Amino acid sequence: MRLSALFLAVWCAWVWLPVAAAPVLHARASLDGPRPEPDNSQLRWLWERRQLRLGVLNRENPPYDILGTGQAYEGISADYAGLLAEQMNLEISVQVFASFSEAVAALHDGQVDLLASVTAQQALQANLRLSRPYGEDRPLLMAQEQDLRARIRRAEPFDLVMVEGYRTQEQVSEHYPLARVHLHPSPFSALTALAFGQADLYLGNGLTARYVLGRSQLSGIEEIGHAALSRQAIGFAMLEADSPLPHLVDTGLAALSERQHARIRERWSPVSANTHKAQPLQLNERELRWLSENPSVKVLLDEHLLPLSYRDGKAQWRGLSLDILQLISRRTGLRFEVEAGGSVARMLEQVRQGQAQVIAGIPRSAALEQHLRFSRAYLSASRVLVTRDDPHAPNSLAQLAAKRLATVWGSDVLEELKQHYPLVDPLIVPGPVAALQAVARGQAAAAVLTLDDARPLIARWYPGRLRISASLPMSPAHFALASARGSVELQSILNKALLSLAPRETDVLVRRWRNPMIVADGVWPRYRGKIVLGFGLALGLLLLALMWIRYLRRLQVQLRRATQQADAANQAKTRFLTTMSHEIRTPLHAVLGMLELAQHKAEQGVLDRLAIEVATDAARGLLELIGDILDITRIEAGHLHLAPQRVCLREQVVRVVQLFEQQARGKGLELRLQTHGEVDAQVMLDPLRFKQVLANLLSNAIKFTRQGYVAVSLNAVPRDGRLAVQVQIKDTGVGIAEAELAGLGQPFRQASNQQQSPRCSAGLGLGISRSLCEMMGGRLRLRSVLGQGTEVDIRLSLAVLPAEPTLDTPVLLSPADSERLRVLVVDDYPANRLLLAQQLDYLGHQARVAEDGAQALRLWLKEHFDVVISDCNMPRLNGHALARAIREHERRSRRPACRLIGLTANAQEQERRRCKAAGMDDCLFKPLGLEELLQALASCRANTSDEDALMLDMDHLQRLVGKDEAALKALLGDLRTSNREDLQRLERVAEDTLELAQLAHRVKGGARIARVLHLVALCEQVEQSCASRPLARERLSTDVQALRQAMQHLERQLDNQAARSV
Repeated sequence: MRLSALFLAVWCAWVWLPVAAAPVLHARASLDGPRPEPDNSQLRWLWERRQLRLGVLNRENPPYDILGTGQAYEGISADYAGLLAEQMNLEISVQVFASFSEAVAALHDGQVDLLASVTAQQALQANLRLSRPYGEDRPLLMAQEQDLRARIRRAEPFDLVMVEGYRTQEQVSEHYPLARVHLHPSPFSALTALAFGQADLYLGNGLTARYVLGRSQLSGIEEIGHAALSRQAIGFAMLEADSPLPHLVDTGLAALSERQHARIRERWSPVSANTHKAQPLQLNERELRWLSENPSVKVLLDEHLLPLSYRDGKAQWRGLSLDILQLISRRTGLRFEVEAGGSVARMLEQVRQGQAQVIAGIPRSAALEQHLRFSRAYLSASRVLVTRDDPHAPNSLAQLAAKRLATVWGSDVLEELKQHYPLVDPLIVPGPVAALQAVARGQAAAAVLTLDDARPLIARWYPGRLRISASLPMSPAHFALASARGSVELQSILNKALLSLAPRETDVLVRRWRNPMIVADGVWPRYRGKIVLGFGLALGLLLLALMWIRYLRRLQVQLRRATQQADAANQAKTRFLTTMSHEIRTPLHAVLGMLELAQHKAEQGVLDRLAIEVATDAARGLLELIGDILDITRIEAGHLHLAPQRVCLREQVVRVVQLFEQQARGKGLELRLQTHGEVDAQVMLDPLRFKQVLANLLSNAIKFTRQGYVAVSLNAVPRDGRLAVQVQIKDTGVGIAEAELAGLGQPFRQASNQQQSPRCSAGLGLGISRSLCEMMGGRLRLRSVLGQGTEVDIRLSLAVLPAEPTLDTPVLLSPADSERLRVLVVDDYPANRLLLAQQLDYLGHQARVAEDGAQALRLWLKEHFDVVISDCNMPRLNGHALARAIREHERRSRRPACRLIGLTANAQEQERRRCKAAGMDDCLFKPLGLEELLQALASCRANTSDEDALMLDMDHLQRLVGKDEAALKALLGDLRTSNREDLQRLERVAEDTLELAQLAHRVKGGARIARVLHLVALCEQVEQSCASRPLARERLSTDVQALRQAMQHLERQLDNQAARSV
């Protein structure tokens, strides 16, 4: 029973094993012609067989026999077997044998009908009949890039690898007696051994070797020629028995068309990037003579120009240019000596001096063609834009206007930039690596490189830092071989060698070297990160305990520091609140106390003017304190901006000194002013901030000086096209101790000697003054001696402007001079509304009030108002919305525009810009004094006719000159001359917005003197149009034309007045 079970198991295994192990024939070819017609005996034999059994060896013999994982059988032999099966109308079964001897035994035993891929030598040795051949074994020799021929000529022993059973040992030794033969089971392992230096020479079937190399990543292997061994046929092997099968096989193979054979050869014979069949070149006598006289050629390469040329981890040359040179070497016999040449300019100089003959991998350009001859291009690459890996980086050349663009020396990019992108600033660099360095270091915004240069270089040295942003609309770069202009024969030889390369050969080479895997050859470049990481982890484990202890100690120190910083922040906050409370309460106490005292005395019918003056002075001091705090905040936040304009330096200093003359005289002090140098020059300066600095320093000097003098010195000297300005303020006051000088300038930091002064400050002014001087590009220094006085030194460097004639300063109108206006006051705070209405009433104007913007808009629609003064921040409808609504209604109804003035407590420049953007004419800041209000309304007139607005106000001019006819005549003459000059200048500067705005400002001053209000409004309109962004050219042109007509009308009036005076 047990024996039966065992027999059954063995029988099942024997039955099922061949089924599971037998591969399936996978033929890729099909018949495209007529089938041969068998005779009756052959038909009978085919009918009885039904199946053709094919035996193959279990070996890797591509492309003839490819088994892969053993599930399918394919290759050249499989294709021909499939065609035979189709001709005979038979199925084919495949059986695999471990060795050739086992396959022959199976053939004799009748297990198979024929064997595939058998050479003539194998058939002869096994006494088998070989069919009509469908392939040929051409023995081929392959070696590394070393010159093996020289070693063979020197009779030095060498190692040779070969597949087992390819040729006999005797055959190899007969032709290569010095060879040490090493056998391998497959061509893959044999060629791999050759690639890694385990052998010097490979001997094998040429088609098999090319197929293996074409589908592998083995590099550095080249054909050195065909072996001295004889060629032999490859076909199907069968027995010499009396059977129709040999005749059917030969007839079937003979019936195949040449096109059918060519398709199979083309399918299984890929062109390899490493091997090529050498073909003789058609060279003339001069070229052959040159080759015989110049057997070696020195070639220069860029060792960082991936993928064309570079050095791997073993310092070996790699790249597409090297492969091209090897192919040329095989076709011409030239020996190329490769050296690193550096930059393009350096390689060019070496070729011109005769130190080298060829430059490989250089892009062709018109500039370089003046010195070099270029061969046929073997690589064309598109140009790309390389930038930093930033989403805001430019992605086109149009975005690089006024920016630097790195370009390689000698390329055609410069000419294309000059023609199509003249605003781009080119940065010439030696090569692609330098271009990427310039972008990475911020020396250039972008670089122009070829795609084949940029991709591997970025992947190797700048991953995550640089990227390819865009493909550029430029002509592609064509890489070629270049030689000196006089090397005619050499260049002709190179061109002929390149032309002999089949397109498929170069295509395979290009595809191979465009593979990103070539970026890091060698063990160290490829695994450098992992090796370093391994050592780092090992070192980290050794130092982990020590680092942990150190980490805990650092945490303790940081915790202690954080606690101290938190305590210090709380203390600073407390000090700030305490200081602010004291600084605000001190003047506020004076304001409330004096107003209360004045109120009680008013109830008794007594006007206490002194109490009102003291309260006013204290309120102004409180306002200055709040303004200083806002300035400190804006300076620290970086939101304080300067507004420089054309000013006269002397006038700015004189006006500030005049403001403090009365204060100095009241304390019995002498206030001096001395000027030296070019102090009358016109300079670009922010007059408000400059006078703020001078006023603060001069106020401190007078405040802390009880006797003696306060001297102001202004010195201006031209230097390097600018004006070097020095302002010194020196006093004989109480001085400051040397130990306290370093701390002054910090917010709320005061000198201890303030107790000697009857008035104390908050300690903000000096810090603001120093910050403003630094913003203006200068510096402020303080020197002081306790008990002797203080000296402040300001140094500035200012831009000098050409001098221009100016009109007299316009005279401010007094309340009696101004016309009675209808003014709409809009404010949600009753006290402010009442105050502004009474101020307007005092100035002689009629005021109507509204509580918010909605009520104001209803009143404006019902009544006529010359001016609207509105608070900006109100509920329901704020001042900005009210201004937009009024302007929109004026536009739709073509109603004459009234003057809109904003009023806000937010004393910042951005608030003024918001008001202008909403359509307001001006913006005033609270608190608003009578003088400021009078000046703001000075240019407003009640509703008059257009003709009146264009007329000269002769009564006003007569009041200005005191009704002196001679003075009036001189004034009219000056106005006439200035107006004529301004008209001529208007024609010259009509297209220059900066000059036009300055001219409009100048004309506005004269128009205010003459009280030609329409001309004043036109000048303001031109100034607004020049300052608007984006610039509206059509609107500006219309405004300039209107201004020109108004000035011509004024000139006619002045001419008429001049004629009457004669």
